[in-house]
Amino acid sequence: MDEDKVCVGCYRSGEEIAKWDSYNEEQKQIVIENTHRRRTEKGGSYYGFG
Repeated sequence: MDEDKVCVGCYRSGEEIAKWDSYNEEQKQIVIENTHRRRTEKGGSYYGFG
């Protein structure tokens, strides 16, 4: 997790990770969209490497 409590590997928040299994497909799609936005904002690539 980085200083914003976002996973440097998948770019999900701790809450998103914890609740993932209970999310329906629409909620999961929103999380995936959030991860793409966070990745762009943080200027990184997947698995925490820039």
